[in-house]
Amino acid sequence: MRFRLTFVRRISQGFGLLLGLFGFTGIGMTHIIFPGLHCYACPLAVTVCPIGLAQNLVIYGTVPYFWVATIVAYGLIAGRGFCGWFCPFGTLNDLLSFRKVRINGIASYSKYVVLVGTIVAAWAFADTMFCKLCPVGGLEASIPYFFLGVASINRPFLVHLGTLVATLAGMAIISRFWCRYLCPMGALLSLFNRVSFLHLKLDTNRCSRCGECARACPMGLKPHEEYDTHNCIKCGECTTACPLDALELTFSPQIERSKPRSKRAFLRLGRDGD
Repeated sequence: MRFRLTFVRRISQGFGLLLGLFGFTGIGMTHIIFPGLHCYACPLAVTVCPIGLAQNLVIYGTVPYFWVATIVAYGLIAGRGFCGWFCPFGTLNDLLSFRKVRINGIASYSKYVVLVGTIVAAWAFADTMFCKLCPVGGLEASIPYFFLGVASINRPFLVHLGTLVATLAGMAIISRFWCRYLCPMGALLSLFNRVSFLHLKLDTNRCSRCGECARACPMGLKPHEEYDTHNCIKCGECTTACPLDALELTFSPQIERSKPRSKRAFLRLGRDGD
């Protein structure tokens, strides 16, 4: 079961990459909004970047009915599960992750600052300012166009290259660095994490609070204490690491969750049972 979950996740991540590069088939750009961060300026893109589209909607003063409906649908289906199961840039985060350091509670909210700043900047400057800094744009558009002979080494190219190198360095030092602190799409989807159909379920009667789930979590969380928080990408790594099968990744309507026992309560329960 544990191997199967990891295998299925890798297949899903492969589909995410395939969809992002589906232009190799000759299909042109569609109106499909990608459920992750993916640059629509990529030579092989057929889907629309949700953050790039949001900026353009703000710039042109368009009521974003379709955008809102799509984001809500994605959010209710899986929340940040798309970050852990589908987003190509999230997959790159996994490949470069070497350290699963603990997350700083305050720093984890910086992605919301990025999201709000992206929208405010689009309104204030009437331009897609985030796209000019986005490392995904550097990886999927600037570099490919440079090798295709379309782009030259100029200031925009160097800015994209600089943000990409800095982000890759962050990924190597802190697992899921971009997803934790900077991704505006992750910030959007996180708003639905506690109501999405895809969610973690904790069996408090089985949990021994051994901490194996925390050591496995790429987001530096403690799933036995804070499952399905706004930072959980629902990758399932904690479920495969749990020796008692106390954590389960499930797809169903969320019901009222039981509060995890404190360590003191758990020890008291063990003492009373002697």
